[in-house]
Amino acid sequence: MSLIGNCYNFAIAVITLRNPFFAMKRILYISVLICCLASCARLGLPSFSTSGDWRQRGNVVENSDMKVQFGGDGLLSNAGNGEYELNFITSEAEFNAYEPKLANYLADVIKQIPLKIDSIEMIFADQFLILTTSGSDTWEPDYVRRADKAVLTIQGYPIESLVQPEDELWRNLIINKSKRQIIVVDRLIKNDRHYAIVYVLQSESKSSPFSANYQYDITNPRNIQSIGTNLDTLMKTSINALESLKK
Repeated sequence: MSLIGNCYNFAIAVITLRNPFFAMKRILYISVLICCLASCARLGLPSFSTSGDWRQRGNVVENSDMKVQFGGDGLLSNAGNGEYELNFITSEAEFNAYEPKLANYLADVIKQIPLKIDSIEMIFADQFLILTTSGSDTWEPDYVRRADKAVLTIQGYPIESLVQPEDELWRNLIINKSKRQIIVVDRLIKNDRHYAIVYVLQSESKSSPFSANYQYDITNPRNIQSIGTNLDTLMKTSINALESLKK
């Protein structure tokens, strides 16, 4: 029997012995609590950072290290006209109170990222995440943006070292055709702290728990020009975040 199951049985026994009159009411309460704990364990996610000091103002999130301004060119779903709630999550409690379908959706996104994730820093507007990683990963970047803003395509040209310099932004794209989804992972460093800014681009799909930004299939090669414009906008967002790390 699992640890949660053992705890449940013990709690039921104690309550029944001490106060049978209120036993059923308390059993129901504990059952709900146990279900919440089991649900968190089932998602299998890294814990939220306890040292973060993230703040949100409109479409801007920041902490003592970095400032990120999300959105632009329609990337932030309906935020401009107030139709979309800008969920801002920085703790386990907030995530546990999150809409279950969205929680499962984002858990699936995180599990697709082949990095050693130390913690979740924040989730914003159901589309953007900031994670911290161990920095000891062997995930070769698809693109590198250097301090001189030159773009180097890595595909087919193995890089000499997988130690990321602090003046570089490393980008990877995860293209999931079955979910009609592109996950953009931009990696940044400050004072040996490794950040990953994650952007989730989602076409309309049965697996998506919200109304997506893209009515066409963004994973179809025929749409590469259209989605490329948005990828460039996201690159500028991450470059600005990289610049803010230097201040």
